[in-house]
Amino acid sequence: MTDTRIVAVGLLTQRDLDRLGSGFKRAIPVANDEMFDDLLTQLDEIHIEPLGKGAVMRAEEPES
Repeated sequence: MTDTRIVAVGLLTQRDLDRLGSGFKRAIPVANDEMFDDLLTQLDEIHIEPLGKGAVMRAEEPES
């Protein structure tokens, strides 16, 4: 087993990759076949709010 560890996984656009520059070489392209539409919709619905020095993610908007 190698010493290489995954430290992050992200969904990036081509624009994101362009901003990262040529030094970022470990992207795995995903075909635009709508397979991830449900996942992306759910991710778009996550609400993030500050919590001390960190943040908390909630599936629903907290009641006021």
